[in-house]
Amino acid sequence: MSVDLPDLRGALSNPSLVARPHTLRFTTPLPLSSGRTLDDYRLSFETYGTLGPAADNAVLVCHSLTKTAHAAGRHTPGETPSGWWHAAIGPGRMLDTDRYFVICSDTLGAGASSGPATHPDFPVVTVRDIVAAQHRLTQALGISRLHAVIGGCFGGQQALQWAISHPEAVGSAVVIATTPDTSPHTVAIFSVMRHLIPYGVNSAVMAAVPLWMSSAALREKFGRRTAHGGDYRYTLDPEFAVEAFLARIADRPEPAIDPDSLLHLMRAEEYFDLAHDHGSLEAALAPVTARTLFVSYRTDWRYPPEEADVLHRTLLRQGTPSRHAVLDSPLGHGAFLYDVPTLARQVAPFLAAAERSHA
Repeated sequence: MSVDLPDLRGALSNPSLVARPHTLRFTTPLPLSSGRTLDDYRLSFETYGTLGPAADNAVLVCHSLTKTAHAAGRHTPGETPSGWWHAAIGPGRMLDTDRYFVICSDTLGAGASSGPATHPDFPVVTVRDIVAAQHRLTQALGISRLHAVIGGCFGGQQALQWAISHPEAVGSAVVIATTPDTSPHTVAIFSVMRHLIPYGVNSAVMAAVPLWMSSAALREKFGRRTAHGGDYRYTLDPEFAVEAFLARIADRPEPAIDPDSLLHLMRAEEYFDLAHDHGSLEAALAPVTARTLFVSYRTDWRYPPEEADVLHRTLLRQGTPSRHAVLDSPLGHGAFLYDVPTLARQVAPFLAAAERSHA
């Protein structure tokens, strides 16, 4: 593997969580699922904590569809913490940086990694391609085996793909809000989003809100309240509080994600189908040796618990250690991002048990 290696000392120790982005360039061609190759590409990543002397305490965080490598901390010392999972990563938190060395990279096609924003003819990539590139990244950092890999939704697909594609490199996998394939329902929603992206990423995100917020969550947060707190005005302007919430999403500054990058990542998520790729779900999961924790949310109708349970039970039948925790949260699919304390009660002891087992 050919890679341009800058001085990585700053990347391998960051106890202060002031996260300077790092970039590695790879010049060994990467074969893709489509039959094409990516001959020269870059991966951007951030790290938190310190890699241990034996390089055995690394935890890879795989980001979801609209997130980036900036998972925790801040970019400059005086800045307010802005990482999308800052509540989960840091000293004493779910991913305890006093114990673990946490890595999060922009996937191929996203953020500052190579993608349509940097390559005009950037090919369509799959979750399997994204994980293959991440594997090269961890190898370049001197990590032959991850203590754990963790992610939710699109990130959960990556975590599961890691356990399938690189079983020798994964000790434990935490797979959140993920099912054996991406449902036709999600494909349909993404199709609607694709038509809205030319009008702005916020418009597409606004359309997706009912995907990850359950009916119960919307009722609890907004109910039937009006936007102005009074009685009905009998108008076609936004009347209800939930409408005003969506209008604020549409009107806020456009996010940093490149619209073409979002299109590529949505397609990668849509192509995720383990039975299609391997002939059957049993064949797909046969290589997995990692201790696996599946986490689902009872109110997640996008990736329902009963479908995730198929993954869990398949691993058990094959003799692979697996647990499935079904959590209650009114936030539905987005709970793993915003209800970290509930998630941490499952994940932190699972990772600690893996640490004791390794010791």
